Amino acid sequence: MSPSAARTRTSPTRTTSLVAFATLAALLCWVTAASGDGGIGLPDPPKVKDIVCKDRCLDVRTVAETGKVEVTGRALDDITEVRFPATDGRVEVKPSSVESGTVTAKVPTGATSGTVVVVTRYGTKVKAPEKIKVKPKDSIDTVSGFAVRRAEAAPKVAYFDGKKDIELDYLFEADAPADIRIDIVSKRNGKTVDSIIQKNRQPFSNQTVAWDGLGSKGKPPRNGKYKFKVSALGGESGKSDATGFAYYDHIFPLRGKHGYGDGLGAGRGHQGQDVFAKCGTKIVAARGGRVQVNAYQSAAGYYVVIDGKKTGQDYVYMHMEKRGRPKQGSRVRTGEVIGIESDTGRASGCHLHFELWSPPGWYEGGHVLNPTGPLKKWDKWS
Repeated sequence: MSPSAARTRTSPTRTTSLVAFATLAALLCWVTAASGDGGIGLPDPPKVKDIVCKDRCLDVRTVAETGKVEVTGRALDDITEVRFPATDGRVEVKPSSVESGTVTAKVPTGATSGTVVVVTRYGTKVKAPEKIKVKPKDSIDTVSGFAVRRAEAAPKVAYFDGKKDIELDYLFEADAPADIRIDIVSKRNGKTVDSIIQKNRQPFSNQTVAWDGLGSKGKPPRNGKYKFKVSALGGESGKSDATGFAYYDHIFPLRGKHGYGDGLGAGRGHQGQDVFAKCGTKIVAARGGRVQVNAYQSAAGYYVVIDGKKTGQDYVYMHMEKRGRPKQGSRVRTGEVIGIESDTGRASGCHLHFELWSPPGWYEGGHVLNPTGPLKKWDKWS
């Protein structure tokens, strides 16, 4: 062998070292990409929050074969397969639609009741947290007339302009799409305070409708117990259904065990009602609205003034902690946390000093109202 040939030969040891170096370099590149310093990395793992029937439904989680289910969660973009339990194991289908927050899939013939599993293109498997009941295809193929199978209101205690919308979930059966009328009815006198019409609704499909908490004249109805009544529009005969809930225009603002202190006047020009509770108790908006003032004053401490929605009145909360208060100009909902009870300013012990001002509002031409009666009324149902 010539000297030149000997110089170009690579030893086995050197070859092994080069391969190891290349592998290490590739691994470092992958780690760099996954760490967010460049490259695509690995996607977030999917998270499934719920699964419900979407079409050909007999209940929220009861579906007939060839119907559809809807999986909700996050990071679901990469779902490529949905697996249903079957008598001989599992049966797989491709999703009908895929989005980041939802995946829908058709229930195959032969699927049985149980836990549904979604699978990503990378092979990651995630189980749905709730089981689905699967019924034979012909369970809903023979229908005559209109009937409501399910109606459920949420929340069971609702507030005008509250943190949660007042919603009705319902399911009806019919032999064709139908126009649906939802009446909001007072349990006290049986009068309908508002109505909602939903056109061309599909039978055997879970439906949801939200009520804005206003009566037909655009004002909140009186406090009390109500029900959603579901029926077919136009007087079509068939079974209707109703579901009840309690509805109120205000919530008590201090969310903990409490006692009442000085009220209006109190021999010293006191302009509100003191309510005492353990330091750190949460304070919520008695009525939703716009934050008019968020400030500090030597006597009031940290305080917030909210222009109550559809009242013209202002609601004032004093002696709050500095942290946790909403920004001036922001929008808050009834029952939303707006601060923490404290003893800032001129206060003897932790308490909420609450004031109520008539239209047009706090130091805008309005005058102080006695808040003690309203507070005690709100206290009874909150």
